[in-house]
Amino acid sequence: MTRGARRRSPGARVPWSSEGCGAKRPLARFLLWKPATVSPTARTPPPVLLLARPGPERDELFADLDRREDLCLLRVATAAAAARAIEEMPVALLVACPETPAAAIDAALASLERARPGTPVLALRARRAPEPASWKARGVAVLRLPLLPGVLSRSVDVVLGMSGARKEGR
Repeated sequence: MTRGARRRSPGARVPWSSEGCGAKRPLARFLLWKPATVSPTARTPPPVLLLARPGPERDELFADLDRREDLCLLRVATAAAAARAIEEMPVALLVACPETPAAAIDAALASLERARPGTPVLALRARRAPEPASWKARGVAVLRLPLLPGVLSRSVDVVLGMSGARKEGR
């Protein structure tokens, strides 16, 4: 025990502090049975940005995407949060929920065009909801609701160019 250190009872919590970091601090020791290895063929899952406010309807709509292990999903609730995410991380696809206003999708599109031109956008819309004419020129794909089970997941595969030979046990 070092000079000035207090004895602790077994099981007592050690408060964290920036003082004394290093060899004099108690260390957690553990044993790794196998070193973590990454397969040379392993790929990082493509990041998919979901522009959707939280709610049970959206949870149900995106349930098939949530179960997928081959995608990295990032949910944001506002166009400003989407713009920040687009600037800070590579985004392979932007998916906008049906309740997202067209102006918010346009703002996210502007962010994509500045930071990541060519990134695909998939907008989910109600059956008869209007869509801006500019979306077609900007390459925004529109899926109309109601969607059959699995359609959104398969559409994401098509947009990202993924093969259909994925594990079905997602």
